[in-house]
Amino acid sequence: MKNQREIVSVVVSDKIRLQYQTEFENWQERIISELEQFEGFISVSSKKLESPHNEYFTVFQFDSNQNLQKWLDSSVLKKYLFEAKQYTLLEPKISFHEGLELFFNKKEASLIQPPFYKKVLLGIMAVYPLILIVGKLFHRFIPGFSQLPFEAGLFFEVIVVSTLMTYPVMPTLSKWLRFWLFK
Repeated sequence: MKNQREIVSVVVSDKIRLQYQTEFENWQERIISELEQFEGFISVSSKKLESPHNEYFTVFQFDSNQNLQKWLDSSVLKKYLFEAKQYTLLEPKISFHEGLELFFNKKEASLIQPPFYKKVLLGIMAVYPLILIVGKLFHRFIPGFSQLPFEAGLFFEVIVVSTLMTYPVMPTLSKWLRFWLFK
C-alpha cells in the first residue's frame, strides 16, 4: 500500500473585515490560481460561513507532507500572506490533517455529555480536596499569609485552584472516571 497518496489537508479559518470582503475574495481567486501550479496540489474548497463574523473556511489538499511544505515555504505564499493582513481581523486559525482524520472531528466525538449530576459530583471531588490542600500549603509555606484579609487570601487560593482544575486535575479525573461518567 506504499503507492497510496497520503493526502494532507490544511484547514484555514479567516475573519474578514467587512469593508474588504470583495478584495479578500479576489485575493482568494489569485492565490488559488497560483496554488494550482504547485507540485502535489490536489484541491481547494472555500466557503463563507453563515455567521455574523464574516468568516471564511478554506481547505487545501496536497498529496504529501513534502509538497505541502514546499508550498508553505514558498515566496509566493509569503507574498500573499503579507497582502492578506490588510483584509483580516485576526491571524487565521490553521490546522493540519493527514489522511481521513479531517472528516472525523474530534470535538464531535466528545459531544456526548455526562449527566449534569455526574458533572457536579466530579467538580466537587476535584474542588474540595484542592481547596483544603492549597489553603493548608499557603498558610504553612507563605509567611504572613494568615495576616491577609480573608478575601485577599481566598483570591490567591482561587487562582491556584482554578489553574490546577483546568489542567491537570479535571482532565485526569475525567479520564480516570470516564467509565462512570458516560455510563
